Amino acid sequence: MTVIRRITATILATVPSVLGLLATAPVAAASPVDPNDGNAFPTSVPQSPTSPPNTTIVNNGSPWWTFVLVAVGAIAVTLLVSLLISRLRRHDAATQIAH
Repeated sequence: MTVIRRITATILATVPSVLGLLATAPVAAASPVDPNDGNAFPTSVPQSPTSPPNTTIVNNGSPWWTFVLVAVGAIAVTLLVSLLISRLRRHDAATQIAH
């Protein structure tokens, strides 16, 4: 397999993953977080306040840069694994030819 084919295969494997992460990022960023985190049983029982609350905390989900970091990490891992596999194949083929 030539270098061009390896690079093309790596890009074709990485691009759909990145597009999927970027497509779901706006939905996840706009979704509010469930107070129970999806559990049927809440981790804490709401207490009635003794005094009026001073601040209101609003959480609208993960920030957009979280998905960019995950996409960059996925690209880096994919490239590293593809390079390691290509080197192992090259080394294995060279060892078999030498023997």
